[in-house]
Amino acid sequence: MKLEIESTVSHDDAVIFSDLDNNIVMMNVENGEYYDFDEIASYIWRKLDEPIMIKQLCADLCDAFTVDAATCQADTLEFLDDLLGRKLIVTH
Repeated sequence: MKLEIESTVSHDDAVIFSDLDNNIVMMNVENGEYYDFDEIASYIWRKLDEPIMIKQLCADLCDAFTVDAATCQADTLEFLDDLLGRKLIVTH
């Protein structure tokens, strides 16, 4: 399934994560993979605590970081598609 700007996503409750030095570190219990997110990826992950439409997430990102809307949407969709493929997020 390919995400779209109108898709709504949140993180999967089965993923264990923690905030370490303002960056998110996590482990997917299902496959044992470990992840360490940078500042922007950590910001996105925190926004996924509750279901959020990707369109709103991109608007929030544009407000918080210096990025144009088109680049933000493309990069965010690519990142979230990767997370979905790794079963770290779910769609609603």
